[in-house]
Amino acid sequence: MEAVIQMELFPNASEQDILMAKRLLQRFTRMKSIILELAKKDNLTEKENQVLIEYRQKTTCIEMAVSLIVDDAVRRVMEFRFIRGNPRWGTIKRFSSVTDRSIDRQIVRGIESVAETLKIIGVL
Repeated sequence: MEAVIQMELFPNASEQDILMAKRLLQRFTRMKSIILELAKKDNLTEKENQVLIEYRQKTTCIEMAVSLIVDDAVRRVMEFRFIRGNPRWGTIKRFSSVTDRSIDRQIVRGIESVAETLKIIGVL
């Protein structure tokens, strides 16, 4: 008897997936900086080339996942906070028309959305 393999069309991100997505988002600006510096070098070592390829793939996927957030307010907060690399307090000041707790909730929803997208495309 054959086993039936069932695949979810839109898999939900687990708590671990969400934590991994959060870590990737927190490292995003650092990865972008490393990409820029490695791209300037003429002769890359094998390790540097591996890091360059890996970071390019991850940052591209993160940017895509953030751009795919449906809620415009959440997407803008995520872009400002993680893609542009601003601190939490700077994000709260930038979006001062909303309370800090609302910003925190938007960030949580944004991280969950990014985690689900990254899971769908196989990054997580």
